[in-house]
Amino acid sequence: MTYRARFLAVSSLWVVVVTAALSLGALAFRDRVPDPLASHWGFFGAPDDSMAATGFLIFVLAGWLVVAVGAVVFGALGWRRRRSRATTGAILGAAAVFFAGIGALTVWANLDVAEWQQARSLNWQVLPNLAVAGFAGRLGWLAGNRGPDEPAGQEAETGNELTLKPGERAVWLSSVSSPVLRAVGGLVVLVAAVSFVFRPWQFALVPLLAGFVCLAISSARVQIDEHGARVAFGPQRWPARRIRLTQIEGARVETRRALEVGGWGYRVRPGSSAIMLRGGECLVLRLTSGRDFFISVDHPERGAELVNAFITERSAL
Repeated sequence: MTYRARFLAVSSLWVVVVTAALSLGALAFRDRVPDPLASHWGFFGAPDDSMAATGFLIFVLAGWLVVAVGAVVFGALGWRRRRSRATTGAILGAAAVFFAGIGALTVWANLDVAEWQQARSLNWQVLPNLAVAGFAGRLGWLAGNRGPDEPAGQEAETGNELTLKPGERAVWLSSVSSPVLRAVGGLVVLVAAVSFVFRPWQFALVPLLAGFVCLAISSARVQIDEHGARVAFGPQRWPARRIRLTQIEGARVETRRALEVGGWGYRVRPGSSAIMLRGGECLVLRLTSGRDFFISVDHPERGAELVNAFITERSAL
């Protein structure tokens, strides 16, 4: 069995097992909860809305399957990279505990009551569920963070210098993503979704916005061309930072940890700026102002060579 086949088999089996457990767990207590059952609790923990028992089961299963299938597809597309496999493991672990906890809390609150209005109070009990889900996500990350990155094919040979022919134009593109930001963003969006169930809708706006912000800045794409460098965040390619070629003195590659450049995200320090979504190899642009601009990006060697080639071409004019 190939590595990809094993990865897909284990991930798919986990989705099936959790789906079966959620279904059987709900059906086991079907005769001990009212129909409809309490499905929404107010600010002070009192039940204030209801839902058909079958509808609630469908709601939980649909939420779980949307997240789980999305995670498996993401992992299948990026299975060669260990970070992608680890991200899938983290999402599957956290989401399984999260949805199981929501289902268990709802059943417990409605257990052995005659009508949904008599359901037990739910308030702070959601917090331990989130904490355990976070821990499960960490275990899933560790379980998926195994094995080496597998090359997509024979790597192109790279020299120390890149020479452009007269009139030749070239563009270099590379990208980087942060599995941590993606996992956090996805989890916060889940929290927002649950807030719609257990809280007035206004309480979901803040976590929903925070989750989408995390997802929007969880990746970056770097483009090098004859005009300079452009770094754009997220799938929406915005916000973006443009550095003109005339502002660049040279480029190189260095290995940096986030703490060495001031932390994660967009950082500004005396003498340097950085866009750090992961530690490791970085494209470093030496600016004419004397500052260094660090960009954590995959395979930065060619990018540095192309920048230097453009600078050499400009100097020859």
